[in-house]
Amino acid sequence: MAFTSDSVQVFLAVLDRGSFSAAARALGRVPSAVSMAIANLEAELDLPLFDRSGREPRPTAAARALEPQARLLAGQLRQLDAHALALTQGLEERLA
Repeated sequence: MAFTSDSVQVFLAVLDRGSFSAAARALGRVPSAVSMAIANLEAELDLPLFDRSGREPRPTAAARALEPQARLLAGQLRQLDAHALALTQGLEERLA
């Protein structure tokens, strides 16, 4: 499976921050870990997500095409985490 919750988070961080190093700082990781995560995702998808020919990585058309669904998924994962937390704290008795 190419996309995981972690790879979505890293993918969006690079899109939002514009560089692997800025994304790494935001995620509390080293830049090489972010770069490797993106490279692994690209290999699994067999699709380049960032053009690395310049100083900073530029999103490809494929990355921009995947971005809306990645953002939707990230939001759904946050909602799922919040729902699970509410269940563990007894704030909800059942899943909606």
